[in-house]
Amino acid sequence: MAKNGHHNICAPTHAPNDTLQTTGLQDELSLAITTVTRPRTRERDSAQRIAAETGLPSISRADHTLAAVAEGSGRKGLLVVEREGLALWIAGQTFRYHPNMATMRIRALSQHNNDGFVDALQLTAGARVLDCTCGLGADAIVAAHVVGPTGRVRTLESSALLARLVAHGMAHYTLATPPELVPAMRRIEALHADFATYLRQEADNAWDIVYFDPMFAETIDMAPGLDLVRRLATPGGPSADDVQEARRVAQRRVVMKDRLPGRTLAELGFTKNKISRRICYGTIDAL
Repeated sequence: MAKNGHHNICAPTHAPNDTLQTTGLQDELSLAITTVTRPRTRERDSAQRIAAETGLPSISRADHTLAAVAEGSGRKGLLVVEREGLALWIAGQTFRYHPNMATMRIRALSQHNNDGFVDALQLTAGARVLDCTCGLGADAIVAAHVVGPTGRVRTLESSALLARLVAHGMAHYTLATPPELVPAMRRIEALHADFATYLRQEADNAWDIVYFDPMFAETIDMAPGLDLVRRLATPGGPSADDVQEARRVAQRRVVMKDRLPGRTLAELGFTKNKISRRICYGTIDAL
């Protein structure tokens, strides 16, 4: 029985299925769906499916440039169905999904090196982790690697567009090394949801650990791909009430990342316990 009568009413989206459960959130960016210039049936069908799921128009590419397609449709950006995945085109720039620093971090963990995130969350095999701030999902991938097949990782992203790119990337990205990367990606549940709303709908003790990594006003990590996150992600972190909900949902602890010296952690009642050169982590016990 839930402590406060809360029930889990948000269905997860598993990356391998590559369909995105949404919560009615809207992105400000005006988009249309298109394909590569000579699409196969596979790309055409995928474009039509995404259009049906999102309500966005699907526009035939023919031999037109992406700039011409965008101009002709009156849209600011295009979601392009390519041979091997999805790309986002905005004002002449093309963005594609990449697991970012997860590749290097998993390789380091496989060599028995420490990872600040893993240490802060005290991750172990079989743990259930709710990542409230997906971004490109690097932390979620590392968590899935550590908790293994017996664990569970769900990651939330409030930007519908970023959530779709990540869910598709988790389902289809391939890289030969490290060999542990792709299996970890495939196990992640990617959900389009605002964490403030989601937490209030989730059951008590549904997850062992709840994690926040708010987008900082000035980025710390200059890793490739984060320009995409800066364009699409919603800035801001949890409120005191959000943290209390996270403590109800967590069975063990809530963890949050902050810039040094960790003022936000102190304001929200976290105990700062893991510090690196530019960032720190704080923890607070579950209720």
